[in-house]
Amino acid sequence: MDDGARHPVPQAPTAGEYVALLRGVRLRSGLTYREITRRASAAGHWLPPSTLATMLGRTTLPRERTVVALLTACGTSAGEMERWVRARREIEARLTEQARGDGAARTGEVAPGGPGPAAEPVTPDRPPAEVRRPARSARRLRLGVLALLGVLSVGASGALLPRAARWVGRTVRRPTAGRSCCGRTCTARAC
Repeated sequence: MDDGARHPVPQAPTAGEYVALLRGVRLRSGLTYREITRRASAAGHWLPPSTLATMLGRTTLPRERTVVALLTACGTSAGEMERWVRARREIEARLTEQARGDGAARTGEVAPGGPGPAAEPVTPDRPPAEVRRPARSARRLRLGVLALLGVLSVGASGALLPRAARWVGRTVRRPTAGRSCCGRTCTARAC
């Protein structure tokens, strides 16, 4: 089987379709994530299994270096890889242009080759859905930070409570001046 049949030239107009084609490359290679990681590492690329799984599980445009690492590990030729990278850059350029066009519509400017501001509705100041991160990741980060703070506070209180209890116990049981508490006569400042 020739390389062109194994790794077809990507014809994807969106980032989601591009990622779907990358998933197909991985499936046709028959390699596991760990095998791809080992092969990419042997070729001088850094591509951990978690990054690979995240890249292939999303519909957003992956970074160029991770695409190159995946394609290298799956045995794609240099010519085919160049076409994959070119297709990725074209999608990125379209997304960037789309984001600029959306920004021009919000500010009342006319986007190059686009309709005037009256024909285009004003949208909130956000990038396209393919570019922005889901709100879930921000919530997960906040929950993770809160959980970490909770664990640290429980650990700190567990370490400090015995000391605090001893200190409180000393202040309650402190003998009056002239009495013996530890085999010697205490003064008001001792013990």
